[in-house]
Amino acid sequence: LEILPNWIGDIEYDLPGGEWRRVQRAAGYDRIIVNGEVTFTAGECTGATPGKLLRHGRG
Repeated sequence: LEILPNWIGDIEYDLPGGEWRRVQRAAGYDRIIVNGEVTFTAGECTGATPGKLLRHGRG
């Protein structure tokens, strides 16, 4: 089994108000599956957004 690399990631300025976020791309994985839906294939986003966004104080 190969050891997967550990990268710091990139900074992208794509949040409202020009704010930044740190992005770490998947490497060494063919697909990423969340709640039974493929969200990334070969490092590219499929556009699927399964699940819910949880916010503090809201059920």
